Amino acid sequence: MQNTFSKATDKPSSILQGEVRRTGNPLVMAANSLLNMIQTIRNQVTRPDPTTLRQTLIDDIRRFEVRGQREGLPYDVLIGARYCLCTALDEAAMMTPWGKNTVWSSNGLLVTFHNESWGGEKFFQLLARLSQQPQKNILLLELINYCLLLGFEGRYHIIENGYSQLETLKQRLSQIIHTVRGNYPALLSPCAIDQPMEQKVWRPMLPLWACAAFLGLLACLWFIMLEWRLGEATTPVIASIYQLELPQVLADEIPAQQTPSPMLTKLKDFLQPEIKQGLLSIRDEEQKSIIILRGDGLFDSASTSVREQYRPIIARVAEALNQIDGKVLVTGYTDNDSVSKARFASNYDLSLARAESVSALLKKHHLQSDRLMTEGKGELDPIAPNTSRANKALNRRVEITLQLAPNIQQHAMNTQSQAGEN
Repeated sequence: MQNTFSKATDKPSSILQGEVRRTGNPLVMAANSLLNMIQTIRNQVTRPDPTTLRQTLIDDIRRFEVRGQREGLPYDVLIGARYCLCTALDEAAMMTPWGKNTVWSSNGLLVTFHNESWGGEKFFQLLARLSQQPQKNILLLELINYCLLLGFEGRYHIIENGYSQLETLKQRLSQIIHTVRGNYPALLSPCAIDQPMEQKVWRPMLPLWACAAFLGLLACLWFIMLEWRLGEATTPVIASIYQLELPQVLADEIPAQQTPSPMLTKLKDFLQPEIKQGLLSIRDEEQKSIIILRGDGLFDSASTSVREQYRPIIARVAEALNQIDGKVLVTGYTDNDSVSKARFASNYDLSLARAESVSALLKKHHLQSDRLMTEGKGELDPIAPNTSRANKALNRRVEITLQLAPNIQQHAMNTQSQAGEN
């Protein structure tokens, strides 16, 4: 890797060249490369070859002395400048992570040239002595000023409130130099105004509401897909649950067959006009009646909204059920055709939604909510095999089961036994 620290040259850097031209300080001109190294070393986090760097700086300092002698600078000025430069360069190296555990900890530049290990105190003593005769010592005072501006702190780095004291010292030194040198030249353009760069605020290509709407659409599509997959997975499970066989009951535990309750006969008589018109049918079983509503007339295809012409029929059913106590179970059924996955995950969901629609109409016509239960069985318990369109139409249905209350059953049994005795 190319060495970051090149050897010093006689040509000054652009950073200090303007200052040297303005002040005419040959000492700063000769030390230009070493002054630049102070900031460079301080900002370098890693240094693989500190020994090589130290030797390069030693060679640069010796070249600095040669250049100073060519400029006719006094020997004591060169020695004082060398002391200040060695002290500032040593501190810059020791302030880095790599400088504390290398050759600088025991054999820095100040040790090499002045046989001293630390110049943080003597640096400022020299400054105080030079400040007593600023006109005579202006060259060295300006060099010290550059060392301070480039970050040298010395003893002020370790004393309490040292930063504030060091800033005061810098201001005082600047005033001394201005007293000797005068004010700096005027600006080339007194009316020049710094134009701050306009900070461009990042804006998305699309408005935030459009991004939110797009994310919402993705979330809806993801939900629909998950619901569809869940429906496919749950359909066989639900089917297997409903197809479980009940435990067999011993023959002597089966109660004797009873004739339908008079209450159930009353229900059938009340709905006789609708039965004759073929709008519904009733199947009586022991202590319960099942009202069957054909799904083809009740709902549109894949719909859960009851048709208008069937709403008066459901109102009549509700009126009939209100005359008899007992629990009411509304059960929805479908055929075995697959449903649209966009609306329903399975036939079970469609049948349950249809049962809930019928149940809602029964409640609307004053059937008490605590009597009602709903369930969906999908394609289970078909009336006929799903082998033709006619059979599938029979299987698409809603059944309303009225289960008599126990007190009604007991009353019916007592009535029948009294009739038998008579």
